Amino acid sequence: MKGNAFSGKGGKPAWFSRLTGGACAAAFLLALWLIAYEAAGNDYLIPSLGASLRETGRILSAPGFWRAFGGTFSRTLSAFFLSFAAALVCSVVAYLLPAFGRFLSPLISVVRSLPTMAVILIILVWTTPSTAPVIVAFLALFPMLCAGMGAALAAVPPDLVEMSRIYRVPVQKRIFCLYLPCAAPYMLREGAAALSFSLKLVVSAEVLANTYQSLGGLLQEAKLYVEMPRLFALTLTVIAVGFLLEGAGALIARLARGRVSWKSKR
Repeated sequence: MKGNAFSGKGGKPAWFSRLTGGACAAAFLLALWLIAYEAAGNDYLIPSLGASLRETGRILSAPGFWRAFGGTFSRTLSAFFLSFAAALVCSVVAYLLPAFGRFLSPLISVVRSLPTMAVILIILVWTTPSTAPVIVAFLALFPMLCAGMGAALAAVPPDLVEMSRIYRVPVQKRIFCLYLPCAAPYMLREGAAALSFSLKLVVSAEVLANTYQSLGGLLQEAKLYVEMPRLFALTLTVIAVGFLLEGAGALIARLARGRVSWKSKR
């Protein structure tokens, strides 16, 4: 019998396979770190794992870190939800009106090709260091989400679409009862990946914009004072938060996919 979404090769659960793969990847990266540390032989270039973990503990116990984390996290969610909502509206309109899709396509290509550094410098003239990371992340996420959502809508079963047109189902009902429910699992899967990518974009923009009370600002400060254990500890923290965000998004997407499948069988 073929495996389903919850089973991997050999009848093992899919989550077990992913967990094993993640553990192997983490072990490989850890081995690379230890090899690089021994090869460099200089804590100012590559700190030891123990020093980085001790610094991580000190960072997590500092109140200033959580204020910075809250600022970065709020900007990450703002950029993600703004880009997700805008991409959803544009994708649905482009699906219903092909002419709008042809108009939107070159604009998305232009936005996708914008250089990040130049955009940040221009936006900093117009806005503030706390707003610029949100706009930069939006400009990077919007084209990616538009492409993913467009592909998800294009995968809606054509026979159902044709049937809804033959029976003259109102457009509003088609959108909310056919198009979006069928495309939701794929859209949420794209959103899960975009959520962790949003964190990466926001932190990178915060570093360039030197945003106050942010993880990017803490990274910039550690770099200026050449505090390598602190720099590595902050990087590890950002990676861990990114994995948690992606895992949470993937779980929501899986629940939505299961709900759609359950409704379709009724």
